[in-house]
Amino acid sequence: MRREGDRMPRHVADSPRSIVLFCPGLKEENIWGEQLAVISETKYLAKEFPGATIHQFGLEDLDRLATMQVDLLISYFTGPRPPWRVDNIAEYVEGVTILKVVNHGDLLEEFAQIPVDGFMTNSARAAEVLGQRRPAAFIPLAVEDDYDPVTPQDRYRADVVFLGSGGRGNKRPVTTRHFLQAAKRFDFAIWGNYWDRDYWAREYLANPEANDWYRFRRGQLPLDDIAALYSSAKIVLNFHEDSQREWGMWNNRVFEALGVGALMICDEAAGLRAEFGEAIVYTSGGEETAGLIEYYLARPEERRRIGERGRRIVKERYVYSRWARAVHTLYDRIVTARHRNVTTGELSDAAGALVSSFTETSEDSE
Repeated sequence: MRREGDRMPRHVADSPRSIVLFCPGLKEENIWGEQLAVISETKYLAKEFPGATIHQFGLEDLDRLATMQVDLLISYFTGPRPPWRVDNIAEYVEGVTILKVVNHGDLLEEFAQIPVDGFMTNSARAAEVLGQRRPAAFIPLAVEDDYDPVTPQDRYRADVVFLGSGGRGNKRPVTTRHFLQAAKRFDFAIWGNYWDRDYWAREYLANPEANDWYRFRRGQLPLDDIAALYSSAKIVLNFHEDSQREWGMWNNRVFEALGVGALMICDEAAGLRAEFGEAIVYTSGGEETAGLIEYYLARPEERRRIGERGRRIVKERYVYSRWARAVHTLYDRIVTARHRNVTTGELSDAAGALVSSFTETSEDSE
């Protein structure tokens, strides 16, 4: 196992020369959101760590990874079990390893056991739990700094839109139906994979005629067209996976929809109302969602006002330059602790969550 005992870590003032973003299924089309995140994170980490070489690796690159000098590795999970998670990733590198936890809150105790140097997570509550083992920071998801509304496009126009996969992974079909079914009564467009009739067939054995999600699917959205989609729709629907809702792991749709000033109707994930207030329209699903869609379709000016509130919050607090700065803060903290422990022979005492690190970093930059 190639850990800190193998060599002396460089001083904290030294920036990483080699950074790896490791995502097990990076080239799989069903992890579209992670692919987009890796692209943006690469761009802003390059600005935060000038001169660093940044690699985007998947499972097929493990052998290459083992031969490289790596100063910082951020590891993603794209599923709850192998091969979509690599628990021994730290064995491949000598540098700092950070596990990024943005879903599967129900597996948090498992994640806490993984031998990495630290954790970053989009849940303040999860940061506290993980921080009992090793350094952990609350670092929410983000959009690029220049992410803005764009000119609506006819091919993306719809009264209601949802972007995401249809029940794959840890999305429970019953949850998907609960939050999206009502939109079928309206001009509803779904973009994403796994909405075909065969995929959903097992969920509709008793009533095959109700298996009609495929009728609303428009296709797979190009990576660069998120802003165009959300700028063209009147209402954006969003919901969280069940464990994300419980742990307050706000998904990327929150920031991408609000970032262009869209009116978003969303389930109430933990902490979301406290942070965004009236910039989001909250729903418990079912018939409540139908009533909210009908109400706001008839009130375009109210949609605009609410959407603008959300856009201001995202632009002020949830952009990738601040995300990258928060990662830098966590990296420095881990390297300082490792340097101290190696030189003094102390056991690691660096556990603890930087729950407010993202907010503090944001305020310092203004």
